[in-house]
Amino acid sequence: MNALAVAQTQNPSTSELSGLTRAELEAELEKLRRRETLFDATERAARIGHYEWNYELDRLESCSMEYAHLYNMTVEEVMAAQDSWEKTLQQVHPDDQERYRLASKALRDNKALDVNYRILFNDGSIRHIREFSVITTDESGIERGSFGILQDISDQVRHERDLEYRDDLARQTEAITDIGHFIYDEDNECYVFMSEGCARIFGTTAEAYQEKMRSVEDDLADIVAEDRPRVAEEYRHYIDSGQDCALEFRIKRADGTVRWVRELTRAKLIKDGKVRQTLGVMQDITERVTREQDLMFKDAMASQAEAITDIGYFLFDEIKDQHLYVSPGQAHIVGLGVDEYFRKIKSNEDYFTLVHEEDREMIRQAYRGVLENHGGWEIEYRVRRPDGELRWVREVGKAHKRNGEQVEQTIGVLQDITEQKKIEQELLYKDALANQAEAITDIGHFIYDEIKQKYLFVSPGLASIHGISAEEIINRSVSREEDLQLIHADDRARVQKAYDRFMANGSEWQIEYRLILADGEVRWVREVGKAYLITHGIPEQTIGVLQDITTQKNSEQEIIDARDTLEQQVVERTRELANTVKQLQIEVDEREKIAAELDFLANHDALTGLPSLRLCKDRLDQSLAEARRNRQTSAVMFVDLDGFKEINDQHGHDIGDLVLKMTADRIKTEIRETDTVARIGGDEFVIILSSLPETAIAERIAAAVITQVARPLQIKDIDVEITASIGISFYPEHGTTAEKLIRSADKAMYQVKREGKNSFGFVNSAGV
Repeated sequence: MNALAVAQTQNPSTSELSGLTRAELEAELEKLRRRETLFDATERAARIGHYEWNYELDRLESCSMEYAHLYNMTVEEVMAAQDSWEKTLQQVHPDDQERYRLASKALRDNKALDVNYRILFNDGSIRHIREFSVITTDESGIERGSFGILQDISDQVRHERDLEYRDDLARQTEAITDIGHFIYDEDNECYVFMSEGCARIFGTTAEAYQEKMRSVEDDLADIVAEDRPRVAEEYRHYIDSGQDCALEFRIKRADGTVRWVRELTRAKLIKDGKVRQTLGVMQDITERVTREQDLMFKDAMASQAEAITDIGYFLFDEIKDQHLYVSPGQAHIVGLGVDEYFRKIKSNEDYFTLVHEEDREMIRQAYRGVLENHGGWEIEYRVRRPDGELRWVREVGKAHKRNGEQVEQTIGVLQDITEQKKIEQELLYKDALANQAEAITDIGHFIYDEIKQKYLFVSPGLASIHGISAEEIINRSVSREEDLQLIHADDRARVQKAYDRFMANGSEWQIEYRLILADGEVRWVREVGKAYLITHGIPEQTIGVLQDITTQKNSEQEIIDARDTLEQQVVERTRELANTVKQLQIEVDEREKIAAELDFLANHDALTGLPSLRLCKDRLDQSLAEARRNRQTSAVMFVDLDGFKEINDQHGHDIGDLVLKMTADRIKTEIRETDTVARIGGDEFVIILSSLPETAIAERIAAAVITQVARPLQIKDIDVEITASIGISFYPEHGTTAEKLIRSADKAMYQVKREGKNSFGFVNSAGV
């Protein structure tokens, strides 16, 4: 608008033109044409158009071509469409018409108009407009109309909205994830920027926090004293080195609450080798730390071990049946590197080869369910790493990208839960033993947070004593003073004194008092406790045991009168408990022994103690896997005893069994520690030779076995002679699978028997 006003003042008036010659008039006309061309180009570049409105005719009097383009019309069409103010108003979006009407009315009073509104087209599309206009008057000062400019600001509005959406998204992200951002000026020791999320972590506002923080010392003052030296040292190293810094520490808010935070900092500006400006992210990790502590509390009576979670991520293309992304953690869980993972795992079916065969169908069904229902999945299964190790994993995923009814991509998380599975099983055993002990002795356990004044853990036994559920006790979160209201009035002062003494010196306490239950019943209890966590000499958390001694108290006089009898009963009770625990241990040991025996019998020959066919194939698979990795040779020997049937027929099965056992022992003496000999049935044995540097080793071992087996045997004053026929196959020349190598060696053995027995032979080129 200002440019147009300047252009008008630069144009000569009619009176000025009247004194010019024709040549001068043509020159002025040419200047006007050039200005008009420049003006049109400016309108197109800036997407603006100008117009003149006639008040007397109440219609559009003239407009530029770009003005018409803003309405998707020609000049003639827009002149016809805006031949009245009401018709012009109808082209404004209905939601903006009242605002436009009021702005137009104010134009006559304020002599100027500046308003934003939308144009609504017949096809439903919308264009955002900004309109500037001023009143025009004639030489006598009478208002004749208005002169205005329209500008298409649709791109600007979209950009502003994008910025608003991004800002809202950033705030929502900070709120959801408990994170905040900041920029810190190291030279001036002040915050250049701090997000509300960051200030919220410190329990204040961005303005208040920036006003408060005037130096590094002010910043460190909010950190818990125990963490302050470590944070200061790490930060000094970061300033000097410029390397990214990640810290976890505690802060203390103005209201006294302590929060755990994780701070990640990165140099935004480095000058003269030192960090001058820092870009940082702050995250409140209190809930994470609390969850970790909760796990320790539940196992406080047994152990305080905690496994570090091993997690991996993947993104899978369901259309192409291939992984788009695999994190290093995902590859590590299955025993591979990322590059190796992509080389070997080309599809879901390739991945299923790593899954335990008993779990594969379950995974297939879970994946099919996601493709059909567009939902998610959460499954636990076993994977076998290339080295043979079996690991438990939890996989959680969901449909990530859909196109209509078809799932295009899925995203998932894989977590190694092997240690967790072991711990869960141990916790089940310990929990069962603890619950049994509580039921027998009428006791309960608890862990109490003296700072938060709430129970962190309550055992079923304690809940039973109180007559309410453990959840109710934990969730009510009462103070010590309120907790004392549950104690009989005559005992409160004594209990309060014991607690005060404990809080002052952190020692243990033991006290007996009467507890009033929710239904009004009064029970005698004995409470024993001690400090579980102490900071600066002050107990922060306590662990205790509560025992219902109502029966003992009610029978106190009888106990005094029959002390000797009671002592004997206590001894017997203790002995019974000890016997119960001992019996439980015996049963556990017996079950473990039986399980070990069953496992041995399932994989070994009962007569010779050698591996069975099942274990033989498993070890042969492992040998072949190692041979593939190291590009080495493995061999399989199929051994059959010559004349064994005649020994059985002549001397009986007892002698035959002894012959088999002694022969098995002789074969074992001739093989290497890395080799395996297995009895696969009757008088048939299989020898697995792993990692052979040369095939000649197999020949030497075969010859030694034949010589050793042929040595006479004396069993129960009976002389027995037996020989062996051996067929040999090599990996990979004669096969790449366990079944193929065993069959090839078997055929070679039969060829030896046909040629005279008591010898060995190899698979020939025909596979025999």
